[in-house]
Amino acid sequence: MRTRLRPDEEVAAVVRRHWIVLIGPLGLTLFLAGGLLASAFIERRGVALVVGGLFVLSAAWAAWRVLDWRCDLWVVTTHRVIDETGVLAVRVIDSPLDTIHNVGCEQSILGRLMGYGTVDIQTAAERGATVIERAARPQELREAVLELKEQYRKGGSAAPGACAPAATDTKECPFCAETIKARATVCRFCGRTL
Repeated sequence: MRTRLRPDEEVAAVVRRHWIVLIGPLGLTLFLAGGLLASAFIERRGVALVVGGLFVLSAAWAAWRVLDWRCDLWVVTTHRVIDETGVLAVRVIDSPLDTIHNVGCEQSILGRLMGYGTVDIQTAAERGATVIERAARPQELREAVLELKEQYRKGGSAAPGACAPAATDTKECPFCAETIKARATVCRFCGRTL
């Protein structure tokens, strides 16, 4: 993880895409490696050169996909969900726990058997949602986010031993009864003007 944690922040879960996303590049590389070995027994040099070139390209593509897989991760902390992507250029999106509205999980039959699925984290931010496709252990990720979100909502921080926010810092929305900041003019939960 390349994002620095805040002093009072702890990592609760780190999730990557499932290894199934690497099957295509690695399978093609292994297939071409077998083709290169088979072309050694053929008397035509042109075939070996073509298969060798394709093997080198495939191996480079597979290496890039493995690097991308290692750098593409989601970290659930006691304050936020961090989405990091990129090998050379890095893109980081933070979703604070207090802006997360819903966390959904969807798994196909194959996904349930192999342990991967899609996690959809809907927030109050401009972008609206973080969609994590083919995430490993999606139910665990969903449960971790929901549990930490609830702890954060109740105590102001999901960190163990954190104190609740001062009573003057928050108020209850008269429309949806959710706790919001005292100076808020629009409820972040129901969207109504106060």
